[in-house]
Amino acid sequence: MADVPQLRSDLLPVPVAPPGQLFGHAHSFGVAHDLELLRQGFTPPPRTPRVRPRRTRPRRPSGPLRRWWAGSGPVDLWHRVRCHAGHHDLRFAGDGRRCRWCDAVPPA
Repeated sequence: MADVPQLRSDLLPVPVAPPGQLFGHAHSFGVAHDLELLRQGFTPPPRTPRVRPRRTRPRRPSGPLRRWWAGSGPVDLWHRVRCHAGHHDLRFAGDGRRCRWCDAVPPA
């Protein structure tokens, strides 16, 4: 009698099992845990849509505060300091000499 011929299916490589859980422990966090739950048939609850609040313009100061800041800047600060020190920038007005920045009248 002749030998039994070798089948082609015996020559094919053995299919490798898909990667499973390490050391027989179930995944307890992250995407692997969620994927494992999906494979078991558990689906996460539907998420509620995120409602974003309306975009508001930045708040501006109220009236009196806005008026207080109206003439503020480095130049105005410099002139206020000079006026406070007594070095006024005098100009001739219709009723006499006055400071251009603080409206002070020089001593006669």
